[in-house]
Amino acid sequence: MLKILDRCQGLFAKVGVDYPVMRKILQVKLLMDRRRVPTVLTMMSKKKQQDDMLTETNYFGKSLLVYGFIGCMMIPFLMLGNQPMVQMSIIFSMMLFMMTTSMISDFSSVLLDVRDKSILSTKAVHPRTISMAKALHIGNYLVIITAVLMAPVWIVSIIRYGVLFGVVFLVEIILLDLLILVLTALVYFGVLRIFDGEKLKDMINYVQIGLSVGLVIGYQIVIRSFDLVQINFDWVPAWWNMLLPPIWYAAPFALLQGATDSYLIAMTILAICVPILAVAVYIRTLPRFEQHLMKLTYQGEGGGGARRPVQHALAKVLCTSREEQAFFRFVLRMFGSEREFKLKVYPSLGIAFILPFILLFNTLRSGGFAELSSSSLYYTIYFGLTIIPTCIAMARFSGRHKGAWIYHVAPVQDITAFHRAVSKAVLLRMFMPVFLVQAIIFIALFGGHIILDLFIVILNAIVYTSLCYKYMSKSLPFSEPMAESQQASGWGIMPYLLMIVPFVVVHFGSTLLPYGPYLYLAVLVVSSIWIWTGGRGKGRRVNINA
Repeated sequence: MLKILDRCQGLFAKVGVDYPVMRKILQVKLLMDRRRVPTVLTMMSKKKQQDDMLTETNYFGKSLLVYGFIGCMMIPFLMLGNQPMVQMSIIFSMMLFMMTTSMISDFSSVLLDVRDKSILSTKAVHPRTISMAKALHIGNYLVIITAVLMAPVWIVSIIRYGVLFGVVFLVEIILLDLLILVLTALVYFGVLRIFDGEKLKDMINYVQIGLSVGLVIGYQIVIRSFDLVQINFDWVPAWWNMLLPPIWYAAPFALLQGATDSYLIAMTILAICVPILAVAVYIRTLPRFEQHLMKLTYQGEGGGGARRPVQHALAKVLCTSREEQAFFRFVLRMFGSEREFKLKVYPSLGIAFILPFILLFNTLRSGGFAELSSSSLYYTIYFGLTIIPTCIAMARFSGRHKGAWIYHVAPVQDITAFHRAVSKAVLLRMFMPVFLVQAIIFIALFGGHIILDLFIVILNAIVYTSLCYKYMSKSLPFSEPMAESQQASGWGIMPYLLMIVPFVVVHFGSTLLPYGPYLYLAVLVVSSIWIWTGGRGKGRRVNINA
C-alpha cells in the first residue's frame, strides 16, 4: 500500500498534506495491525507465545485466511436456483453481518483511536495530515477485508451471470461498505453523545463476543442452509422489504433480468442514495464526533453499583467467613468488569448455551415435538457444565494482573477462602444464568417430569466444580498475565471436560433403578454439603505470604 501511495504523493501535497510524515504515521499503524490478534482468531489460535512480538507474527494476515474461507462458503448460495434477487439478498446479508461485526470488534480501535490527538498533535503535525493518515488506514483495512471476503463469490458471479452482473456487483459492494462504515461511526457518535466511553467499550466487547460465538456455531447454520435446495425460490414484493438493506442491494440484479416492479426501482434508488447521504451526514458531524471521542479517555467504573446490595446479600448466604465474603464480592466484580476475561470466557458460555439446542434441532426437524418430548435428549443440558472448567482455568488471568500484590499485603491467613470464593462465583455468575434459561426452555420442551433431573444436574455441577478446582492450578485468581491464557484453555481443559461423562452415565443409570433418581439426589445433597462445609470449609489456615 505504501508503494502505491508513493506514486501519488504529489496529489497529497496539493491538498496540504505533509506526505513524508503521513507515510511514517501510516507505516506504524499498519505494523501495529499485523501484531494485533483479530477477534476471528481468538477462538482458533492453539498457542500464544510470549515472544510473538520478536517473531513478527502477522496475525492480520492469518485472519484474512478465515475471511477467505467464509467468502468461499457464500458460493453455494449463488448456485442455488436461478433467482439472483433471492441469492444476492442472502449473500449481501452475510456480507453485512461479517463486515459490521468485524468493523465493531476489530476495526473500532482504528475508528475510535484518540492517541493521534494526544501524541501527534503535540509534535507540530498538522491536523490535516493526521486526518488523512487515519482515513487511509480505514480505507486500507476496509478494502482488504472486503476484497478477501467477497472475491470468491464475485469471480463466480461473473462466470455464471456475465461481466455486467460482476460490474454491478462490484459497485454494490463499494456502496454497502460505505454504508457500513458510516452507520458504524454514526452509532458510535450517538452512543458517545448520550453515554460515556465505558458504555461504548462495553458495547464493543459484547459484539466481539457475539462474533466469536457466531463463527464457532456458524458452520451449523451453513450446513442446514443447504436444505434450501429443495425450496422454490420466489420473491414476493412487500413494503417491509424497504427496511432491509440487503434486499436494496439485491434489487438491481432483478432489474438486470428485465423486471420493472416499482419496489425494485425504489430499493435500487435507496441502495445508491442512502450511502451517499450517510457520507454527507458523517462529514458534517465529523468535528463533533472527534470531540466526543475524547470521552474514551475517561476511565469510569462501568456500572454495577445497583448490584452491590445483591452481591453483599449473596455473600452472606453463600460464604462462611468474612474473608471469603469479601473475596467473593471481589471476584464477582472482576468477572463483570474485566473485559479481556469476558472476551475469552463469554464465547464459551454462548457455545455451551446453544449447543444443546443445535442437537435438539435435528430430532425436532425429523420427528416433531411428540418424539422430542418422549426422548431422553434433555441430558444434553450437561453441555452447560463445560462452562465450569473454562471459567476456573481463566480465573487465574487478568489484564490487570500486576495488582495481585494486594494479596500479599492484605491481612488474610486462610488461602482456601480465595479458592472457595472463586468456585462459588463461577457457579453463581457463570453457570447458573445459562443453566436457568436452558432449564426453562427444556421444561417447556420435555415437560415437568424432568424437574427432578434438573436438580440432579445442579448438584452434579456443584460436585464437579469442586473436583475441577481441586485438580486445576492453585494460582491466585487474576494474578497471571492474560497473554499466557492460551496455554490454559483449549486442549488443556480436555481431561476436565471428559470428567462430565461419568456424571451423565451415573445419572442415567439411576433412572433404571426403582427410586434411583431420589437416592442419587440424596447422595448428591450430602456430598455437596460435605464439600462446601466440612470437606473444604475447615481447610487448614495457610499464610498467603508463605
